[in-house]
Amino acid sequence: MCRRHINQSTRRRAFAFQPPLSYPAGAVGVCKRPAEVYSDLIRTPSVKRSGSLAQSVKDRVKRYVFPDYVLARRQYYHRNGFYPDLNNPRDLSEKILWLKLYDRSPLHTRCADKILVRDHVEARIGGQFLAPKFLATYDLDEVSPETIREERFVMKTNHDQGGVFICLDRARFDWARALDQIRARARINKYYEFQERQYRDIRPGVLVEGFIEGEDGRNAVELKVNCFEGKPQFIQVIVDRFEKRRHVNYDLNWRRMDLHGRSLGLEYDLPRPAQLDLVLEAAGTLASPFLFCRVDFLLGAGGRPWFGEMTFHPAAGLVRYNPPEMERALGDLIDLRRFAEFAEAQRRIWSEDARARPLLSGALRDAQ
Repeated sequence: MCRRHINQSTRRRAFAFQPPLSYPAGAVGVCKRPAEVYSDLIRTPSVKRSGSLAQSVKDRVKRYVFPDYVLARRQYYHRNGFYPDLNNPRDLSEKILWLKLYDRSPLHTRCADKILVRDHVEARIGGQFLAPKFLATYDLDEVSPETIREERFVMKTNHDQGGVFICLDRARFDWARALDQIRARARINKYYEFQERQYRDIRPGVLVEGFIEGEDGRNAVELKVNCFEGKPQFIQVIVDRFEKRRHVNYDLNWRRMDLHGRSLGLEYDLPRPAQLDLVLEAAGTLASPFLFCRVDFLLGAGGRPWFGEMTFHPAAGLVRYNPPEMERALGDLIDLRRFAEFAEAQRRIWSEDARARPLLSGALRDAQ
């Protein structure tokens, strides 16, 4: 078969729409008319990292022409060299991709918003896990040296990933550069890049929190607790997160796992954190209504855990773990047949009073 026929055959398979396991309510998008596309482009502009308006328009048009299902499969193919099986997903990355496309609720949006998630965390596990808040605003004109008087702080955008600006010395902080980048990021709607619906409806804003310092003045160690069906299963530990960014994975008994992702591996073992049980219970409480959720914490001075963020689709579900047998074993921890059960749990929590008493037990109650 000639190359042309092979390419055409591959293209047909890429755009062939096959139904998934089941269609949750509202799962299938509808192609909009050109006039509606144009109206949306004018109303809510989106700018990619390159800042190109042409690229922004291209992304929006591509989103309306092709369903999320097609775009997600193509992105997975470009990253891994083969298409995911979304009709019968088995590997972890395939199931995260399936959840990205079909497990969409207002609770996901609340938890992805770095401003609103603070209220959710306080209601669920208590405010002792939250870093001091200096400013939270949706008015970018309020972000200035006059409104932020602290000497050390972390300034972050609430609606995307990577928009973090750390100030360790107020006199040397480049305010102009930080504010310019924040305004540029406010024009980005991350949903249009990787179809992660939780980012689509977040109103862009800025959160300024206290800087969390690790032991001996070093960068705080980051614990990323991966929870499956509401239960912690393994911990990804990140060290030197602003420099070389090295990582190692541990199981719940703090035994090193033969599991590798994209970051550089850590050659040496880390001591078991004194507050690990507290971190695991807090993560399990926050992740309880989700089939998959990663809850991040920073270990500050004295080993005190501080909440970082909640992530539902690490690397947008496009990156596979090595070795392949671990990718399959982790995928087995998610039973997509329980989708309706967890969707109901999300609706129940969404309807609860945000000021309800924290759901505490065991180590969490002792910590207070």
